[in-house]
Amino acid sequence: MLQPGDAPFPVTIRRIASAAEELAAAGAQHGPPVAVWRRDDDVLTGFGTAARLVFAGPGRVLDAAAAWRRFVARAVVDSDAPDASPVAFGAFAFADRSAAQSVLLVPRVVVVQRGGAAHRIDLDEVGPVVPPTTVPPVAPFPPEAYERAVDEAVRRIRQGAFEKVVLARHVVLDTPDLDLDAALRLLEDRYRGAWVFAVDGVFGASPETLATVRGGAATSRVLAGTAPRDQDPTADDANRAALLESPKNRFEHALAVDSLLLTLGPATDDLDIGRPFALGLRNVWHLATDATARVRAGVGALDLVALLHPTAAVAGAPREAALAAIEALEPFDRRRYAGPVGWIDGRGDGEWAIALRSAEVEGPDRVRAFAGAGVVAGSDPHQELEETGWKLQPIREAVAPVRAG
Repeated sequence: MLQPGDAPFPVTIRRIASAAEELAAAGAQHGPPVAVWRRDDDVLTGFGTAARLVFAGPGRVLDAAAAWRRFVARAVVDSDAPDASPVAFGAFAFADRSAAQSVLLVPRVVVVQRGGAAHRIDLDEVGPVVPPTTVPPVAPFPPEAYERAVDEAVRRIRQGAFEKVVLARHVVLDTPDLDLDAALRLLEDRYRGAWVFAVDGVFGASPETLATVRGGAATSRVLAGTAPRDQDPTADDANRAALLESPKNRFEHALAVDSLLLTLGPATDDLDIGRPFALGLRNVWHLATDATARVRAGVGALDLVALLHPTAAVAGAPREAALAAIEALEPFDRRRYAGPVGWIDGRGDGEWAIALRSAEVEGPDRVRAFAGAGVVAGSDPHQELEETGWKLQPIREAVAPVRAG
């Protein structure tokens, strides 16, 4: 419902013959993209800033969902593209008390490419455009400290404090003259099937979705449990088989699937959980499970995100005990690492991934990359550290050509 002072504004949506020409024209007018979302044949690219909405605290995702509904209610849409509507991109902090801004970004121009068709969305700056703030420096967490934290987490798990906790670490990568578009294209090329994104300074190639909602149908993918790839096909297949049969990894994965069942149930019908399978990425195998459901009336993508975040795959289980352990054992703010990142349209449809295999741009010459590993009773500190190294590899690869140049 519109509130006093909420003025309507025009939105123009037109089908386009050449996405390449429109991308070039939008870039010439507004500069480099402010938001990018790519997966297979679905590509959304945003230019300029019509509005930048900022949220914080435990209710940040639901507050964003409500603000977006109000924003869309103001839009007077002139469209020749069936089923097209305004689009916002978002990136949310992992933790309730994070100093990082949780953002919904509405571009001036969005070029949408999907299924061989394309359309362009245009609107003027309608505000508000809340400026970015400076966040405190991230506290150091060297490898040896990470191993000690894992060891302490295992001790607490064995004492019955919780069943699983995901502990993360971070590294700084020097990136003189960072070419973000080149980094995204490398991630897209090397990590096929991942959700490649860049929103408000956060970029990466996530293999895991929180929620995709289209026309009332919802899907989600859970990842938990990891093994390395090998260039030798026989060894690679052995790693895959070992992952599928590993009691430690299957237990870790089951906790993540159980959390999905508990949280999606109240908002969906016909929830169907598939069987775990080994998802092969360029450098790792993951245990994965896909889920499908029908969303109930009035439930949009961000409503599901609010229910699901943080999943056991990025926090642990039980949720509150795991979050308390993260706060105690990780000496830094994750910012938007492992938080929700994605897009939403005027119908509430959208696609939201977990910001994994990701980094934050801290300036023109450096990025901070994050990675985590799930810790359970059978975890070995050195192996968990090694796993975070595998997960940092995509970002290292993406910016390596820039560093070398």
